[in-house]
Amino acid sequence: MRHTYRLPGLTFDPGTIVFSPGITSALQISSALREYIDHFLECHLATDFGVISRSTRFENTLAALLDSGHLTSRYFLPHDICPPHSGLIITTYLDERTTTIRFASEQE
Repeated sequence: MRHTYRLPGLTFDPGTIVFSPGITSALQISSALREYIDHFLECHLATDFGVISRSTRFENTLAALLDSGHLTSRYFLPHDICPPHSGLIITTYLDERTTTIRFASEQE
């Protein structure tokens, strides 16, 4: 089982927040989804990258230290929030100064 770890002291600029087409559509039908997105975005910005692999955690740390590359977070959504989607991925592209939020089932 993977655990979440916060990396204190690492800050980064999320830039412009961009929702995927799936997120945009789901927000129109699920009022509770917005609260989860807000919460998980706060976690991402606080360097709590959710449930990710050790190698992704290393890549995130390196990218934040170098202020280059991308940071990826993965969080699980309760099944009743937006079926059939169960995962949310937040990716900050440091070089482009953008952050995308998408369902795990959507292509990047």
